[in-house]
Amino acid sequence: MNHDFFRSRAAEVTAMAGIAAAQAGFAVMHLTQSDTVDPVAIPVSSYAVTWPGVILFPASVLALAAACAVLAGRGVGLARDGFIRFLLGGTALMLVCAAVFRTGTPESGLTWWAQIHRYTAGAAFVLLTVIAALCAIRMRRAGAPAWVRRGTWWAAALSAATFATTTVNTFIPGFLDGGDWRGIPQRVLLVVLSTLLWFLVANSIRAAVPVAVPVAERGTVPGKVPGIGSAAVAATDRALAGVRS
Repeated sequence: MNHDFFRSRAAEVTAMAGIAAAQAGFAVMHLTQSDTVDPVAIPVSSYAVTWPGVILFPASVLALAAACAVLAGRGVGLARDGFIRFLLGGTALMLVCAAVFRTGTPESGLTWWAQIHRYTAGAAFVLLTVIAALCAIRMRRAGAPAWVRRGTWWAAALSAATFATTTVNTFIPGFLDGGDWRGIPQRVLLVVLSTLLWFLVANSIRAAVPVAVPVAERGTVPGKVPGIGSAAVAATDRALAGVRS
């Protein structure tokens, strides 16, 4: 039953709705909390400590987790994609933890739940970056559309670069004054990786479409060599013509 759900149209809609809801939620947070959260210097997770991010942040992250969970169940349209599906399942779990455990505030400091949030969110981004690279390598042989392949390659390259920048800015904030603008690569990473999920859903839907079977020749009997039936019909016609003559 679960397998049937993941292969259904409802699963496709769930994945697409999850990505769209997450991107819309983060967009609303940026617009409504621009006076309290500096997008250049402050991490994305800081939206979770003020209104309406208190609700929108975990909801948006859980929506991304749902999309990853659906892809983990149905696959991404590649042959033998079990390992990629495993990574997607791990990503969904990490995103759930990042949503449940809120980041710290200037007053609370780096609490144990804030550390869980930090490292699970980082793990989710790492896993998605690895997934992007693996899919980009294998999509050419899988016959994926050109725009999906190019998009996945760009997502892999940009996410690797921005994740490396984010890591340096987080743990070595004094390097090139990265702590003063660490919010920028985080937001780029969020946009790139959520867009990556669109490409994976698109390829998954493409692979789920049944391949058209060529129309059988006239007289061909299923299970027999094509052409035998039509040859027999032709022979019968010739015989009848001889009788009539």
